[in-house]
Amino acid sequence: MKVTRTGVPKGPGTAKKVSKSVTGDGSFVKSLKETGAVSGEGAVPEITGVAGVEGILAAQNTAEPVADQRRRQRLMAYGDDLLERLDDLRIGILLGRFSKEKLTELAQRLRQKREQSDDPDLNDLLTEIELRAEVEIAKYTRKA
Repeated sequence: MKVTRTGVPKGPGTAKKVSKSVTGDGSFVKSLKETGAVSGEGAVPEITGVAGVEGILAAQNTAEPVADQRRRQRLMAYGDDLLERLDDLRIGILLGRFSKEKLTELAQRLRQKREQSDDPDLNDLLTEIELRAEVEIAKYTRKA
């Protein structure tokens, strides 16, 4: 769970008085008194403010190492590049200016070995983009 905002912690509410009509031997309250968690009848233990929320946020920001962040950025740029090349190819076909050079560039880009990410969703997405690009290459090389 990622903490996205910080704020002033709310203090404890007003203590509700326990009704005396509750039946039981009171062993739970006795054990609390023995441990020091409750100092008196119906007392609420003191609650301290949440300390170090900024520290938690800082730890979350550094939880993903810089190398992983860079790899993820490179993979996202790779996917964006493939999508842009596919879009250029689509526009060229629609305008009647089909370019075999763009098709060749797309094929060369696909032949480059891509890194794997620790994120399986990103890997799946890139695999789908590559498959779509391979299908387009196969379609237009058969026609040529």
